[in-house]
Amino acid sequence: MKQEQPHALEKLVVVTGDAIKPGLGLLPEDRQILEERVSIIFHVAASVRFDDSITYAVNMNVRGTREVAELALKMKNLVVLLHVSTTYCNTDREVIDEVIYPPHGDWKKSIEMVENIDEAVLRLITPKILGGLPNTYTYTKSLAEHLIKDYSEKIPAVIFRPSIVISTLDEPIKGWIDNFNGPVGLMVAGGKGIVHCFLADEDITSDYVPVDIAIKSMITAAWYRGSQR
Repeated sequence: MKQEQPHALEKLVVVTGDAIKPGLGLLPEDRQILEERVSIIFHVAASVRFDDSITYAVNMNVRGTREVAELALKMKNLVVLLHVSTTYCNTDREVIDEVIYPPHGDWKKSIEMVENIDEAVLRLITPKILGGLPNTYTYTKSLAEHLIKDYSEKIPAVIFRPSIVISTLDEPIKGWIDNFNGPVGLMVAGGKGIVHCFLADEDITSDYVPVDIAIKSMITAAWYRGSQR
């Protein structure tokens, strides 16, 4: 980018924020810039850990999404808000279609719950809260989908559900990745020769998608929704 289009980098404006804080932790002047100048939002911020407490997962993945949606409502030139969800927020179903399934909980009450109930108590009742879902990640990402669905009555929105995101196919270079989330650690260990075998169910398919393919699809989906009336 620096070599081919150096002036394009002048378009980038970095602001300080925190998705887990009310108001996204934005300074008033930064919020004003976003409200007046931004027309497309890619909401990718989330915790993808499976062992987060219900308090942290709701605050990050649900309340954080609400704060982004509230910011979007005030944007003067908003064309589209693309929210990154996950294929696995409905793990209690054998087949997942491109529809919004009945909620696993009430996103508004969930935010109120973690803001007002002691975390030690919430840890005890977390299995009851999750119902048929395996962890706080899938549960809170499911709630966030319904939050976006509700806000989509007022703002143009897209819910994007990638599967298991892994290293790049081609861009910016083959095999690039900056974390060991999900299966990546196991894949690296296998490539390095550290792991030679592991126990697995041969009937289960691990559905991976390279991160550069996921990003291209996100851009395409945002363009498609933003071009609609």
